[in-house]
Parts: sequence; structure tokens; C-alpha cells
Amino acid sequence: MQISAFRNVKTIFAAILFAANVTGHAVHAQGNRAPSQPIPVAPAAGLDPSKLPDVQGIHLGMSPQDAMARLKVLFPGKPETGYGTHPSYARYQQVPGSSWVSFAEAKNDPCQPKARCEEEMYLIFNLPPEKQGVISIQRSVLFEQGKQPTPETIKAALLKKYGPNPIMVNPNILGWAFDETGAPVVPKTKSLVQCAGNLREGMAGGLSPSAATPVGSISNSPVSPNDLIDFMRDPCRVGVYVLATITVAGQVVTQLDVKVSENSADSRAVIASQKYLDNLAAGQQQKKMKNAQQQNAPPL
Repeated sequence: MQISAFRNVKTIFAAILFAANVTGHAVHAQGNRAPSQPIPVAPAAGLDPSKLPDVQGIHLGMSPQDAMARLKVLFPGKPETGYGTHPSYARYQQVPGSSWVSFAEAKNDPCQPKARCEEEMYLIFNLPPEKQGVISIQRSVLFEQGKQPTPETIKAALLKKYGPNPIMVNPNILGWAFDETGAPVVPKTKSLVQCAGNLREGMAGGLSPSAATPVGSISNSPVSPNDLIDFMRDPCRVGVYVLATITVAGQVVTQLDVKVSENSADSRAVIASQKYLDNLAAGQQQKKMKNAQQQNAPPL
């Protein structure tokens, strides 16, 4: 059996900045005017990663340094084999020399060469200038044939980890919702837990800071209040979610997929990123005007 959850992750998580997203949301909103939500405000004391959901000890909100250190412990394979941990980097097109870790992928198969029990994990970090932290974790585990757990065993472990009252999307898809302090909440609709992993940015970029993939473009017109209203019509723009999908064959579980995401932090980061680019564009425009005025000044 192939692990299918993240095969096309580099395509799925193409760099998507706010300027592009608000356009799509504005068009959609014309025919379906979903109510807009307030832009989420971070907890007064800031995010505490230790109180937010985790996967294998990697918590939402964890710094890139701490998350990468933990990921390398979990996936210590040699990169030349295709296994191990692989960070990637992005930078703003308009800021030469800038770079940040944007994405990390890790893969291992401790059962080879005699069997298969492949495991994959993907992390996404938010855009600067917001303080960077993990905003999405996805993990997929293919269990070794003959050693596959039962659905009851997996569900008991999930309930112990994420809470005893999951949202049952169906018997084998369980979800949880939290606020940004880590407290469990009941979502307005059952479908909201499927917002797990639904982000507005994230990127598999270059292999090193010096080879960071350029992202972002300066919009000719800055983001408007109406753009923000339309952006926040998407119900997935707010919340912290966990979604677990259990693949069952007969009486055993063949695969487990878990998605965890901090959607509120993602929304704040995308908005802050676009405002940063807007301010940069405004500064560049003022510089051009000043240079033009100086060049056009008559000699005295």
C-alpha cells in the first residue's frame, strides 16, 4: 500500500500570499456571502507551544530551531538515501539576502529491507515578519504487515492524546478543536474540524538559506479593509484543529494520517506579511518619486 496523504505536498503547499488569496475570496463571496469573522487576536501572553496540540512531541507554535531539532531525532536517516530530515527555505523577492525556514519534510522506513512500515512527517512554519513557529504538522504512518494495530487501539491512543470528546466526522475520522490557549472548544459545525491543515501559506522552498526560493510580489494597490473582510469569510481562517484519519482493512489499521494546524496564527502571519509588502512598496514608490523630483529640478 502506498502512503498517499502527502505524495504531492510540494505542489499542494505552493507559496500563497495574501494578495492572491483575497482576490479569490472576493469572487467567491459575491455569490455566497458567508459572514466575515474578526481577525484572530493572539493570547495576551503570546502562544505557549507546550499547551497546544503536538505530533510526536512537535507542538504547534514551536520555534523552527526546536522543531527541527526534534524532527532530526525522530528521523535520523541519511539524506543521501532519501530518508531523514530535509528543511527548505524561502525569502521575499523584494528583500535580497532575507531567508527563513519555511517547510520541513522527513521520511523513514525502519522495517526495510525485510518489510515496509513507512512514516512521513511535514512541518510548515509561518511567514515573517511575525515571530516564526510551527503552524502545521502532518504525519502519515504505514504499519508493518502482520503488526498492524486494531482500530480500537488507535482510537484509544488518540483520545488519550487529544481529548476524550472528539468530533466524529465518521467512524474512522476523528477531529478536535481548540482555542489558542490549548483549551478544547466545540466547533459551530462538525465540518470545521476538517479545517485542519487548511492554510493560506506554506512552501517547500530551496535547499539552503543561500538557495532560498523567492516568494511574494508587491501589489500595485495595498490591501483594503474590504479585502480583509473577504479574507475572513473563510471559516477555516480561525481556530486550532486536529484531524485523524484511520484506514481500516478487515479488522486492522493499515495507515494512520494526522493533521494538526494553527489556523489563527497562519491568518495573522499572512495579513502581516502582506502589510509588510505593502509598506515596502509604498517606501519604494516614495523613493522613486523623490529621485524623479531631484532629477527634474532645474539648475540654479
